[in-house]
Amino acid sequence: MSGRFEAFLERLESHGDRECLVCDGGTHRYTDLLREFGSARDRIATLGIKRRSVVALRADYSLQSVAALFALLAARTTVAMLPRDRVADALLADCHATALLDIDPQGHWNWTTLAASTERHPLLVAIEAAGDAGIVLFTSGSTGRPKAALQSMHRFLGKFGRPGKSFRTLAFLLFDHVAGLDTLFYTLSNGGTVVVTRDRSPSAVSRLIEDARVEVLSASPTFLRLLCLAGDDGERDLSSLKIITYGSEPMDPRTLALLNERFAGCRISQKYGTTETGSPLSASRANDSLWLKLGGDGMEMKVINGLLHLRSESTILGYLNAPSPLDADGWYCTGDLVEVDGEWIRFRGRSSDQINVGGEKVAPSEVEQAMLELDFVREAAVSGEANPIMGQVVVARIVLAEAIDERDAMRRIRVHCRSRLAPHMIPVKIQCVSASLSTSRQKVQRTVRG
Repeated sequence: MSGRFEAFLERLESHGDRECLVCDGGTHRYTDLLREFGSARDRIATLGIKRRSVVALRADYSLQSVAALFALLAARTTVAMLPRDRVADALLADCHATALLDIDPQGHWNWTTLAASTERHPLLVAIEAAGDAGIVLFTSGSTGRPKAALQSMHRFLGKFGRPGKSFRTLAFLLFDHVAGLDTLFYTLSNGGTVVVTRDRSPSAVSRLIEDARVEVLSASPTFLRLLCLAGDDGERDLSSLKIITYGSEPMDPRTLALLNERFAGCRISQKYGTTETGSPLSASRANDSLWLKLGGDGMEMKVINGLLHLRSESTILGYLNAPSPLDADGWYCTGDLVEVDGEWIRFRGRSSDQINVGGEKVAPSEVEQAMLELDFVREAAVSGEANPIMGQVVVARIVLAEAIDERDAMRRIRVHCRSRLAPHMIPVKIQCVSASLSTSRQKVQRTVRG
């Protein structure tokens, strides 16, 4: 077991009988977690799991799944965090899994031994040689097949060694996501309480914040906008909230203004991270500012042709199913478009999402932000559509926030876009839809899935 992981477990023990997890109506303490951790270690030993194993873990937050994750890492295996919302077969092959552990919300284990590959990936050999545990996280796959990103547990734990503050934090970001693991490890490392939600609707989250006295909410801008517009939170006492952080997609000014108005007593800040580089220390210029500063934890930053590049001590070792995303000097091109103002940056969207209109590049998020400035637009998703003359044109789907005449809404949106956007950025088609435009991970879904 690596020294950093041993130190992490010692910190868990030092928290004694404090609450560590609120889940499915029950409350668990650090003593409960450590007892469950011991049981999971015994169970893993009886299964004969070897250090060189890659165990795919498919689970949501629960006492049993958190304990199982820690026990597998303590056994110096590599744990692949398998998303529950994706087909598993290809992902299991891509991460070289030798076993699959399914844990249902009730904590029941379902163990499946898989056929081991005859050839071991060099990165997995290196992890074993270092006596380290590994963790595999899958990228979103929005631009192709998800990448299986291998991280050294020793590297991952580096930033959790310093003391932090103890909070009651809502685990909104998923168990298989790098930001979800950051939330888990930071909260437990500092003796806080992880509050688990199964239902990520605004009404359910508002109710849980009130009932569990949640202090920290980390979510996507898409969800936070829906939370502000839902109206349900007005019936709830959300005064326990101290910090709201947002990330995973660009924030629009209108939603940020709504957040500051609704949660005037909270610190509201932007966070940034990638599967490949983790989540570095960050600071927002102000509660109502979209400008962000990155640094700390050995993080370096540079911007080339508007694209953000990072180099960090916590960068992944590489991909198990694709060439390394790092250049010869260890820099990672994030694919995020940014503006720069001295040491501050502001996100404009993903380079892979850009629409090419007659040679002019359009960032969908900038068009969405213009439409979201209108009070009657609840959600907006912009994408490119093939065009024989222009190559692509801009098209949009919207969800209305109120019962108004659709034709009048379309007219007002076009008038507003003409006043705010360059001609090539104005949507040539606008479709009004009733279904939500956000994914199961509460991010805007720009592509239409048939």
